[in-house]
Amino acid sequence: MHPDPDPRADALARIAALEARLEALAAAAAGVRDELTAVGASIEAIPAAPVDARAEPPAPARTAWLGDASAAPAAAAPDLSGARIVALDLVLRGVPRDDAVLRLAADYPGVDVATLLDEAAAARG
Repeated sequence: MHPDPDPRADALARIAALEARLEALAAAAAGVRDELTAVGASIEAIPAAPVDARAEPPAPARTAWLGDASAAPAAAAPDLSGARIVALDLVLRGVPRDDAVLRLAADYPGVDVATLLDEAAAARG
């Protein structure tokens, strides 16, 4: 006769397995965040295009890639690529959707932030 399995031991084993998965996901998210930062830094290193004196002056460069909203240009055309990167970062970090919508809407006026967050969530899987 086999003794009844210990439900406490089973639960502890499941907890340990879930914690290991969570640690692996956190490490993967940190790797993605590092890669986003590196890509942002490489974009900052690209020299600006020559300025045509007759054209409108360019918007100031965004200096804090994943930082605060005060670094966003005020009157620039919507930066869809930047908004996508930030939306993905917010989704990967688990920021609540309402907070993410407010953050993106403040940083990227004129961009359909709800759709970007849906795309980021779908890309996350």
